Amino acid sequence: MKKPYLLLIFTLAVVFLVKAKSSTGKQPLINPNLKGYVLTIDTKAVLKLHDTIIHKKTYSFFRISVKLTNNTKSPLNYITMTCGWDELFHLSNKHFEILGWGCDKNIPYVETLLPYKSSTFLLPIIKRKNLVGTEKLKIGMNLFIDNKQNADLFPLPVEKMGNVVWSNEIEIP
Repeated sequence: MKKPYLLLIFTLAVVFLVKAKSSTGKQPLINPNLKGYVLTIDTKAVLKLHDTIIHKKTYSFFRISVKLTNNTKSPLNYITMTCGWDELFHLSNKHFEILGWGCDKNIPYVETLLPYKSSTFLLPIIKRKNLVGTEKLKIGMNLFIDNKQNADLFPLPVEKMGNVVWSNEIEIP
């Protein structure tokens, strides 16, 4: 009578261990070819639009043009979000923030960037108005390559920095 229970307990333990191991396997892989992808801020396309007040604090509002270029011989298939793609970007300076926006359905999808082609993002960025002088800023983009390991990755672990491609540094007044 004890053998069937032991066998059942052993079988359940193996099933739970296999399931736990497979769920940890959904960690994004670091792409070894990140050097083939370049993120560039066009300094001529940094546009200060206006000053604004958010939660009783004054900010300067900018639109910054950021270009992702695929300098490899293969298409780049990366995972992004339908409307929350701004979550994939990071800023090197804590005095700046990416101004997010609401959306009804934010789901991952795959974007393709052909070899030696570029894609441009216009990032809405705010800077605290009470800061005096110029501030240096770099923008980073998390590249989650579409592959078998990343196919079921949701939500995207945007806090992981191993997949980030950083831009050139610019100065913003």
